[in-house]
Amino acid sequence: MKLPVLLSFLLLSASPAIADDLIYLKCDVKANETTIQASTNEILEKRDLATAGFYKIDTINSRLTSDNSGDWEDITIANGIATDHFKEVENGVTSVGKAYIEFSPPGVFSMEYTASEDDISLKMVMTGTCQNTDRETAEKAMNQ
Repeated sequence: MKLPVLLSFLLLSASPAIADDLIYLKCDVKANETTIQASTNEILEKRDLATAGFYKIDTINSRLTSDNSGDWEDITIANGIATDHFKEVENGVTSVGKAYIEFSPPGVFSMEYTASEDDISLKMVMTGTCQNTDRETAEKAMNQ
């Protein structure tokens, strides 16, 4: 009789993030963006950007979504780090890159990617730090 009571207590005392197996993060990121004409290797534009991004990590199904995409991406999860290597072609634009986010405990955010179309390439390097946020804040930002 004592075992069912103990199991019920453990299930009811789990935090919402653990119970849902979802982790919500806010990441403050700095980015360096360079636009290059591929045929001449001429730099057409350089920009430095700073932004905050929100991420939802589904640890059970090894996937991640963000306020930028809204789509779930399959990721690899190991040792509290979510890693994504991607290559996709959409509307004539080829994107290749890699990203990782430390989520347990929250920490470093890093992403590098190149997007190219015809003779133009955009290279971006992003670095930052992440911290836990609540579901309501993240969902609100992701739905705007």
